[in-house]
Amino acid sequence: MATTIDYLISGDHEQAKAVIRDAASSLGFDVEPEPSGRWSIARGSKKLTMFLGALAGKNQRFVFGMYFYDHEGKLIARLLRETGSGAMGGAIGVGRASNVFAELDQAIGSALSGRGILVSANRQD
Repeated sequence: MATTIDYLISGDHEQAKAVIRDAASSLGFDVEPEPSGRWSIARGSKKLTMFLGALAGKNQRFVFGMYFYDHEGKLIARLLRETGSGAMGGAIGVGRASNVFAELDQAIGSALSGRGILVSANRQD
């Protein structure tokens, strides 16, 4: 089952996106906007993860999605962890993916709260 976290954000949408990008970047994630408007938020080595799985350690590859929606003038930023994220590392990799996702959630939530623009956050497993 996928895990999502919806951040309801007030204020300027582009500034809020910049806060999210900075929070992800501070943890070593690369943020790649896609033509659909979705972001791919990733870190780690594809090659090392393919060959070593969880043994890639801090270089294990993780990719999460970020989607954006307008809701009555507020921005909803949805962070998504797909089912099986980290599966190339077996049980250890899946556990590590869960921890990394929680770390990213904490960084984004703290950054948005620190700017006074986070209205609420809702997690769904």
